[in-house]
Amino acid sequence: MIIESLYPEICCLYGDKGNTVYLRHCLPGATFAETSLTSQPVFADKSVDLLYMCSMSERAQEIAIQQLAPYRNQLAKLLDDGQTTVLLTGNALEIFGQYIQRPDGSKIEGLGLLDIHSVRQTPARFNSLILADFQGTKIVGYTSRFSHTYTKTTDNYLFKVEKGVGFNPDTDLEGVHQGKLYATYLHGPLLIANPAFTKALLVEMGVTLPSLPFEDEVERAYLKKLAEYQNPSLQLD
Repeated sequence: MIIESLYPEICCLYGDKGNTVYLRHCLPGATFAETSLTSQPVFADKSVDLLYMCSMSERAQEIAIQQLAPYRNQLAKLLDDGQTTVLLTGNALEIFGQYIQRPDGSKIEGLGLLDIHSVRQTPARFNSLILADFQGTKIVGYTSRFSHTYTKTTDNYLFKVEKGVGFNPDTDLEGVHQGKLYATYLHGPLLIANPAFTKALLVEMGVTLPSLPFEDEVERAYLKKLAEYQNPSLQLD
């Protein structure tokens, strides 16, 4: 099994690299590839089981788009063939969309692989704790971002937000679940904070009856945080 993490030297915000640290414990026999800005991505000529990309600065988004643009066709095939699981956290999802609109109205063309677009509100930052639903399982996490994301469809969302903010202030839907792609603004890190979601992701990757390292500890931490988020007096944003 091969897990590829893209551009860790710039995709390094909000502790989201903790997701790959945890996956190393979940899959000790897997090969982990950290693709730098100066390297050709592994997925360009070899099948990978999980492609992961996480949060970065707004300037880094433009660099990442430039780096991935030559591999757009390979990425499109990867998303279509159903062989590779893709996990995008934080604003990594924005670069897979049609465009990112700057506050002055100008646009940065995205990779055009998802039917979404994002609008930056810089310097206004949006921070919110989030309690959401994923296929009957409660999800906990938070978002911290300068952008909101918009889509014309409502049938391929990842989470339904119960408390906090969705993709934008006008929706309670958050993220994209398209085939084996999972894209969300949520930090946490997502996989450590949500053990049931992590198991579902591992199953998507082909792991039979997955068990988690430190499972009792992460489950207790999850239940404690869930109780806090469900407290009616807690303000999430």
